[in-house]
Amino acid sequence: LLPNTCTFSSVVKGNAYGHGIELYVPLAAACGVNHFSTFSADEAYAVHHALAGAAAQVMIMGDVDAEAMEWAILNGISFWIFDLGRLHAACAAAEKLNCRARVHLEAETGMNRNGLQAAELIQAFEICQASQHLIQVEGICSHLAGAESISNHYRITQQRAVFDEIRNQAKRQWPRLKFHLACSAAVLRYPETAFDLARVGIMQYGFFPTRELQIHYADQENALANPLKRIIT
Repeated sequence: LLPNTCTFSSVVKGNAYGHGIELYVPLAAACGVNHFSTFSADEAYAVHHALAGAAAQVMIMGDVDAEAMEWAILNGISFWIFDLGRLHAACAAAEKLNCRARVHLEAETGMNRNGLQAAELIQAFEICQASQHLIQVEGICSHLAGAESISNHYRITQQRAVFDEIRNQAKRQWPRLKFHLACSAAVLRYPETAFDLARVGIMQYGFFPTRELQIHYADQENALANPLKRIIT
């Protein structure tokens, strides 16, 4: 379902949705997956260990304390910046280690949970521009609020409009950035949100996010059989 230009990021938060990071990650890597997304730094450590040197990128979407941030920077693990305090901390850690931090800027587009507000995002751009020797901006991202349900269609449409505006602005400054917004549900219902990277969670384990989306897929693809195979027994 993803375009060839879109990286498949395997979301392995929650111990690979209960399947076990140490079991699942080597299997996924053997199948060609080369990008993994975790919620926390301890999960990223588990993925890094499970990869056992295999070439793959690891990205932390949530918790990173000061000690873990230094470990992430030294090991080339990227992490999300969703407030200016974390960006300043990343700059300080990178300067201390004499090693650039790889970051993704999370924009608040309407989920109202985490993320840089419009004015903060402008400040983050300016800080990153002035600190290129410390910060490597790899991407700009956001979370969609409830893409699993058609009842959220209007809100999702608004989020897409906000993200498109951010994307168009950022591309002029950093043409090589990866932009990512899509989750499993969005890959199915809003394929136009699969920009440079898609963070696929539940669907890779053989489950549709909701029954509603399974029906949506069947209708769109004229598919009677469920194409997903559960990998857990």
